[in-house]
Amino acid sequence: MLPRTIQRIQNLARLPIEPVTIKQLLGRSANLTEEGHIQHALWMREQVPIRLAHRLAGFLELPYVVFCNTRFHEAFRLFDSSLQGFESVKPFRNMDDVTEFAEAIRTAHQEHSEVINMMQEGYAELQELLDNIDLDAFLNQTFTTRIGNRMLAEHFLALHDALVSGTGECTGVVQRRCCPADVVKDLSKRLGTIFFDVYGVRPEIIVEGELDVEMSFITGHLSFMLQEILKNAIRATIETHMHSGEPLPPVSVEIMKGSFDVTLKVSDQGGGMKPEKLKELWRYGATSANDSDSLTGGGRWTGYGSSRKTSCRSVAGYGFGLPLSRVYAKYFGGGMVIQSMHGYGSDVYLNINHLGDSLEARESHTNKNYVVEAPRRPSTINHQSSIHVPI
Repeated sequence: MLPRTIQRIQNLARLPIEPVTIKQLLGRSANLTEEGHIQHALWMREQVPIRLAHRLAGFLELPYVVFCNTRFHEAFRLFDSSLQGFESVKPFRNMDDVTEFAEAIRTAHQEHSEVINMMQEGYAELQELLDNIDLDAFLNQTFTTRIGNRMLAEHFLALHDALVSGTGECTGVVQRRCCPADVVKDLSKRLGTIFFDVYGVRPEIIVEGELDVEMSFITGHLSFMLQEILKNAIRATIETHMHSGEPLPPVSVEIMKGSFDVTLKVSDQGGGMKPEKLKELWRYGATSANDSDSLTGGGRWTGYGSSRKTSCRSVAGYGFGLPLSRVYAKYFGGGMVIQSMHGYGSDVYLNINHLGDSLEARESHTNKNYVVEAPRRPSTINHQSSIHVPI
């Protein structure tokens, strides 16, 4: 890369990232007008390159051996290509220009769909080559910006398509009446099929607490976070109890609502974690997919559905699920906390602050000691009702 290109990236990365909240997203989508939409496009044209430059600067600060990893470098090239594309966009004069800009965003959005997979595979390769590699701060920051960029792109495209098609008011990616209980029920059915294919059994999911809670939130974000939490809870439950001869204990999801946030508590009786394992839980790449004791139940693995390696990977992943979920939770001011009792089970508290500020307002691409704070513990529990969801 030419020195002047590096200088251009560094200069752009010195500009601050403008934070975005749920309220601001809804404010941009309440009444769609051509004039307002053009102003929205101009804001996107200004802000997205700054976000991309922050992440490119982060890549440039990586150790040379990491930067040269094939998959990491491929991700870097994607970010760089997108930055050049946005910088080459001509000034907006009318809706035709905005439509051209929207198609450029759509193309970039599609091209970046595999970035997480690239980072997962590149990180796995690096772990095999390097001892004690610590890229957690870099990955947290990269994924924070990626979440923001994809959210902004999807929001803008939804509004653009609604305006062009004349469908009227549109809230973009934000669902005004996002219902956590419905998200849990949908995930329970989908995950039940996956785990039954792998293990031949599946536990019951119990949803309890304030089932009628609704909030303005991005349903896709909530679904991703709950999916990763439930995958861990279900897998731990099955692997701990499937050979006991007793029915599997249920996994419970309790929904609690406060004045400014909603907390979902996911509880399992999957044996819990040892203190040393709990310490490593938030590190990228920390997975039990290669833990023979965990995955075979002490040599009793029966290999349902497909090969053992494929089966394990489909439910255990690459060790990115929980740390990435916590970045999603932090993005709008929430968080995630895990309490575990070895020999019994674990409780995961997912806090959703749908009125919070974006994480991007509080993180810096130069911060090498990225810290994720724990959410507040819920002070009260109001049990209104419960439902049982067989998965």
